[in-house]
Amino acid sequence: MIIGKHLTKQKYMKKTTLFFALILLNILIFSCSSDNNTESQEPEPIENKLVKTEKISENIKVDYDYNDENLLSSSTGTLPNLVWVADYIYNSEGWLTVRDYQETGSSTFGDSYIFDYNTSGNLTSYSSNTENVSLVYDNNIVTLTGTIEGNSNSEVELELNSLGLVVKLTNSNHYTNFEYNSSGNITTAKSYDNTDNLLIEYTLSYDNKINPFYGQLESIYIERFIEFFLEYVQVFIGSSFEGYSFPFLKNNITSISRAGGGITTYNYMYDFENHPISVYEDTSGNTSSTNNIEYY
Repeated sequence: MIIGKHLTKQKYMKKTTLFFALILLNILIFSCSSDNNTESQEPEPIENKLVKTEKISENIKVDYDYNDENLLSSSTGTLPNLVWVADYIYNSEGWLTVRDYQETGSSTFGDSYIFDYNTSGNLTSYSSNTENVSLVYDNNIVTLTGTIEGNSNSEVELELNSLGLVVKLTNSNHYTNFEYNSSGNITTAKSYDNTDNLLIEYTLSYDNKINPFYGQLESIYIERFIEFFLEYVQVFIGSSFEGYSFPFLKNNITSISRAGGGITTYNYMYDFENHPISVYEDTSGNTSSTNNIEYY
């Protein structure tokens, strides 16, 4: 699930969620400590259920719909004085080609992302009102150039591992290294300046239950990764709200800790198939409320 970022007037799936995520990041509920034990012998479910709704309250929720291939087709978010709708269009290969966003209420805004691919399914470009990015692949190195995150004439280099996961992100003034567990979940993120001084370090832990948002939007993994980690000042992925913002973690985050101080923990209540139905978050003792998850 996600801590951070959805859409705003500046860019899709970013500032609105980031704002609410940092609030809603302080939001989630109930669990037994045994459920958070990654050594538990309880079997994992075979496949994801489809998430129908994430709900904090009647005026803070997101509803989801899917196409005949069980791919996410629309999201409708309700926030105080604001409603947003995102629609997703795929090609015959199941690769996302258009992501359209419309916002109404206290503000009005609209934008569309267009995605292009090569015959191997590698993302080769994406564009919107604020971005125009080209991607070039050289073995396990991906170079992105253009207007990235609203910054023109930018260049970012990604190093991928054998599973296609980003293990290093380099831009003009810093680089970040990422480590993963055997399930492909990010376990550490360490950012350095250009003289190799450690700037920030986070460690993440997980349960052994399936993340119900996992497996969607696979074709735009790199675009989503850039969205969440290019301006890396803290971990904006997590287990609170708007789970399809970064649906690339197989399991559910149970803690995020920052070197030098600060830890956020997530406790879950699961259904009989081990899918989370509510999640509770505690940030260094500052507790909040509940995000409930309903399924089709």
